[in-house]
Amino acid sequence: MAKASAAPHRTNKSEQTRERIIESYLTLIREKKWDKISVIEICRQSDITRGTFYQYFSDIYDMMEQIETSLLTELSNRFASSRRQSQLPVSTETFFTNFNPAPPEIFLTWFEFCRNHKQAMMALLDRKNGDTYFVKRLKPLISSYIQDMMDRDGVPRDELRSHFVDIFIELHFLSAQTWLDSDDSMEIMDIDDIVNLLNVMRVGALYMSLKHREDPERFDEVMHTHPRDHKEA
Repeated sequence: MAKASAAPHRTNKSEQTRERIIESYLTLIREKKWDKISVIEICRQSDITRGTFYQYFSDIYDMMEQIETSLLTELSNRFASSRRQSQLPVSTETFFTNFNPAPPEIFLTWFEFCRNHKQAMMALLDRKNGDTYFVKRLKPLISSYIQDMMDRDGVPRDELRSHFVDIFIELHFLSAQTWLDSDDSMEIMDIDDIVNLLNVMRVGALYMSLKHREDPERFDEVMHTHPRDHKEA
């Protein structure tokens, strides 16, 4: 019986060591560019030997790949689950009767994921020391769910939509970075506040899309009118 219980104990201890190494590395990224951190620095930070490090990772790049792949896989699964719970697609003809203006569940999915992996996301999204390649790998995931959301909202795949998607992706990163970097004791907004902010942009984009479809010429005329032209003489 003693031998049977020993294996799980070693497995658990091994996993704890691996997590400690990763946490040490992520902590160092907040102070130094991710690919400039040495194995020696990580070992010193996590209080392990180089031999122990190499039991888990072949080098810095292998460790970063393992961290990022794990995060991206989990986020992809979360997005897939949220999509299955989303509303049915809305057509232009039934928009005003069927459209749900409440924030979609998938908005919450992104910020809950960032909160659950706060240390990793803060480090990897760090504008100075984070991994830009991780951001490039994240963008298709976020773009895919935004496109799916807009399909369900009944937004046509036109030029306006492509601009919206690009801006919305950047807002996801910016809002997550600002929120994660804020002091927990001085938190500016909670998840619901940020989700509602993003939803305002979503609803605004839908309104503009409908106006454009109703009267394209009038829409273009209004949108290209300078604000000063609206002032009374």
